[in-house]
Amino acid sequence: MSTKPLAKVRIFYPADPAGVVPGGIDTFIRGLIKWAPEDIDFSLVGMTTDTAARPEGRWSLCRAGQRDYTFFPVVSVADAGTRGKLPLSLRYTAGAYQHRARLRGGFDVYDFHRPEPSLLYLDDPRPKNAFFHQDPKVIASTASDNLWRKLPAAYEQLEARAVEQLASAWCVRDSGVITLRQRYPSLGARVRFVPTWVDADVFHPVPDSRRRALRESIAAEYNLPPQAQWVSFVGRLDTQKNPGLLLEAFARAVTPGEHGPGQNAVLLLIGNGVLRQELEARVRALGLQQRVRFLGLQAQDTIARVLQASDLFALSSAYEGMPMALLEALGCGTPVVTTEVGEVKRVVHHGVNGVVVARHDVPAFADGLVQGLLAARFWRSTAVEAVADYQPASVLAPVYANYRALALGPATMRQAVRRPAQHGLLARTRDTVIGQSVDVLGSAEVTAQLVQWAQAGESRTVCFCNVHSAVTATRSESHRLALRGADMVVPDGAPVAWTLRMKGHAQQDRVDGPDTMWKACAAARDNGIKVGLFGSRPEVLDALVTALRRDFPGLQVAYCHSPPFRDATPEEDERIVADIAQSGVGMLFVGLGCPKQERWLGHHRGRIPAVMLGLGAAFDFHAGTVSRAPLWMRRHGLEWLHRLGSDPRRLWWRYASTNSMFLLRSLRDLLRQTAGRQRPLL
Repeated sequence: MSTKPLAKVRIFYPADPAGVVPGGIDTFIRGLIKWAPEDIDFSLVGMTTDTAARPEGRWSLCRAGQRDYTFFPVVSVADAGTRGKLPLSLRYTAGAYQHRARLRGGFDVYDFHRPEPSLLYLDDPRPKNAFFHQDPKVIASTASDNLWRKLPAAYEQLEARAVEQLASAWCVRDSGVITLRQRYPSLGARVRFVPTWVDADVFHPVPDSRRRALRESIAAEYNLPPQAQWVSFVGRLDTQKNPGLLLEAFARAVTPGEHGPGQNAVLLLIGNGVLRQELEARVRALGLQQRVRFLGLQAQDTIARVLQASDLFALSSAYEGMPMALLEALGCGTPVVTTEVGEVKRVVHHGVNGVVVARHDVPAFADGLVQGLLAARFWRSTAVEAVADYQPASVLAPVYANYRALALGPATMRQAVRRPAQHGLLARTRDTVIGQSVDVLGSAEVTAQLVQWAQAGESRTVCFCNVHSAVTATRSESHRLALRGADMVVPDGAPVAWTLRMKGHAQQDRVDGPDTMWKACAAARDNGIKVGLFGSRPEVLDALVTALRRDFPGLQVAYCHSPPFRDATPEEDERIVADIAQSGVGMLFVGLGCPKQERWLGHHRGRIPAVMLGLGAAFDFHAGTVSRAPLWMRRHGLEWLHRLGSDPRRLWWRYASTNSMFLLRSLRDLLRQTAGRQRPLL
């Protein structure tokens, strides 16, 4: 029997795990999918290197190990080892934007491995996870091959915009975790270190007899001297990997002269990249055509065969995170010579299973190669031991647990939609506003229903639907589910009320959150119902409590809590639920802002025995910390304009995108409705 997925994760990165693509991030993503438990389901928005097998702009079913995943390429790449005229990240982000409507549904958690595509989904409240495969500081390094190095300040702004929406993050470098926490203190413990790993199913040592047979086979295939020592390299031929340093050091190590007798060795370069032609020319200039082989891009099993047959693995990178190719070499029992970069010293122990070269220069790396070639046969037995703790099952366990925790929100929301209310739903008259169901109710009816539910001790949720909320529901499954599962959705925004009027509900007025809150407080006082406040900042709550006691003498404010900006842990959430229940509140006013408060309401429907109202900015208005629009602006649907003038930097994009979308969708719906009325009967 198959296990129903608890977490549906969608990865966004220009990867093609089913193709032959160089680079550790592609290997990382392949392993992330391959080793996932059955209750975690992956889909990947990536690139294709084979448009016949995996067409661009179409969902395909692919396989990593024993795990199936769905794959949607938004860009095609003929040669994954080279660069086109436009940066791949730009082409990929443009492709993701082109297909954005088809990529929004059917998953719970976003997973990003570059910041650029995350900016396309700022308005989607579903939880977002990110992996940083380098210390972000390296972007500005002169050794970086990333084009953002020319605009480091712009990259930091882009990164900051991406980071502020993250629910969790991981970095494969300890120093990267420190950098992210220093740059973005709000991240705190939400960014954690995760090492890379080695897939022992593919990269493992072989018996000596098998190794000899491998060497004979590979030697015949690539015309290699079988008696020579083989030094292998795996990776992109680009600036970061610094293959020029390796080539010059290798030439120095194998050439007899003042530096020593030279070594009988060949260099096998697996991979491709922008430096290949330059390196080939340098090989000819050095007269090393018989000593250096360019093997190009190779499939994972071929790489494993070469590593198993090699005497030494060389990594000459200018910077790294925790390079997977290095772990794969050690996993095959091949000692390593490496520059001192990233996290290599976690697994490469100098003089035990390899050489760590402190200086990034030719003489130092050449000395390391000579030392490694002389001692390689003695180090083979200790190479595999170094990666014993870097197996995917143990390394990725906290990552998979994090996916489950993040997915609880959307999963809980779906359950809330299906779960019936305790005493039956309100007898409702509803109509749709750009596809979202809204209750046709007057203010007095809303207040009366709130009192009835509160006196019965029912767990109910009330959402106030304005333009922003209605448009967000068209873009976000979790928000759409929150509105669908609510016991009451009232027309908070004037345009929402106008839309209902145009649909035949001529008496529908706006039922806004701030006014409803004040009317509900008056009714609660008159009926002896306790109220509670959840959300906003402590100083706002203090001012709000003062205002409530001033305007409603005798009102019992039995609960008041300002939660941290981050999501609560499961333990914290259980404590909050228990505290609210113990307080005995019948109405709980929630001021977390849209769409966070709607998700919170959906998660707690059925868990908190109170009527919960998501009120947005009502706390600030009544506390006096934010001025409210004049009455004439509110009556004419211009409250958004007043708020925009008060905080243009934060709100301009929200109003530009949501107001225009609401207008377009409303006009489309109105035209369809008119066409339906005029269609003749047959």
